[in-house]
Amino acid sequence: MFQIERAHRIPGGKPTPGRPPRVILMKLLLSMDRDMILRRARECAPIDYQGTRLLFFPDFARQTQEKRRSYSEIKKRLAQKDIKYSLMNPAKLRVIYNGITQFFEKPQQALDWMEQMGI
Repeated sequence: MFQIERAHRIPGGKPTPGRPPRVILMKLLLSMDRDMILRRARECAPIDYQGTRLLFFPDFARQTQEKRRSYSEIKKRLAQKDIKYSLMNPAKLRVIYNGITQFFEKPQQALDWMEQMGI
């Protein structure tokens, strides 16, 4: 069983019917508990509670969020072409194309590679 150091909801009123529930932030005592929860959430996805899909995300610093967000257009293009990709922790893009795995530390590297590959 994991130990929650603290937990709170993001401010805002109670959601209306049909709207997703409010975000809950939890600080766990051990980081390995966080990793286990995120791993199990991926394995059991989708997770529904009373007809609402629940999503689990790690809480990243604002700078990390911005780095991850900088890949959004690239991810859209890859998804449109049915190319497998994942955003690894903290902000590294992994692309699997023609059986070869590529890693990109910066969005421009990924864009250059996509142009070179004709994607």
